[in-house]
Amino acid sequence: MSNFTVTIVGTGVIGSSLGLALKQIDAAPRLIGHDKDLATAKAAAKVGAFDKAEWNLINACEPADLIILAMPLNGIRPTLETIAPYLKEGAVISDTARSKTAPLEWAEALLPEHVHFVGGDPIVNPPGLGYEHASADLFRHKLYCLTPASSAHEQAVQLMVSVAQLVGAEPFFLDASEHDGLVTAVEQLPILLSTMLLKTLSNQTSWREARKMASKLFEQVSAGAAGDPDAIKEDFINGRQNLVHWLDLFTVQLQQVRAQLTDETLADSEVAREALAKMLDQAVVERHNWLKDFEQSNFADPELASPRVETPGLMKRLIGLGR
Repeated sequence: MSNFTVTIVGTGVIGSSLGLALKQIDAAPRLIGHDKDLATAKAAAKVGAFDKAEWNLINACEPADLIILAMPLNGIRPTLETIAPYLKEGAVISDTARSKTAPLEWAEALLPEHVHFVGGDPIVNPPGLGYEHASADLFRHKLYCLTPASSAHEQAVQLMVSVAQLVGAEPFFLDASEHDGLVTAVEQLPILLSTMLLKTLSNQTSWREARKMASKLFEQVSAGAAGDPDAIKEDFINGRQNLVHWLDLFTVQLQQVRAQLTDETLADSEVAREALAKMLDQAVVERHNWLKDFEQSNFADPELASPRVETPGLMKRLIGLGR
């Protein structure tokens, strides 16, 4: 074990998987886990994700060279406010939230100048939310998006590139606002559509019987209406401009397909039927191509790939960077 200390705040599936993955590298760092539920942190440490479960947030973060906030967006700001006065000089902080603009703004407003913030978003699909679903291989061959603060030291950015590579992921960079616009399209919009589908159907008197007819397809389409409502609310509020933009585009598509379905010539016109078939075919093909790339982790761009880490000892060399 090296003298480099990593504290992971949030010991759910993402935080615990990071701990398990970092444990496997040569000269692994000292790993501290903190969770608002101490029993959860202790359980994650017991399965090997952390060397120590620390019940006190400040005590967990004060000795850390790297702190990763593996928590929902609504927990990041109060956590930064709490730990800011106690962070060691040269410490690096990252997160795993799907929204990146807000954490960067909070970090710039709350953190001292001697601390460096590099936003992170590992693009993974864990099988569940708790530590019991954690795996050291969760990040292997997956993309790990990084959105550094403009003030972040170059070595702080390189540290997070190294962390992503050491857990088996492929790091890549995006501007925070661009990241959030894209994530809104592929995550928040589907969540909104799922919740509105449930609200539409459950508000009808026929729902009592219709729910009996629902099967796997309905389960898949409504999957976005799950999780912590408060966290979803905060995501919607923080990303509302992007969300409205994508909702407007989706509304146009709905209006177009509604016009096609209400066309009185649809039953007899080959032209009208072909137009509907073409629209459906395009969607089916696009999903097939995306799913194939997703399952094969075929999104990395070789021209933009970061140089591979020469040695895990890089962490040790970066202790106290920027002093």
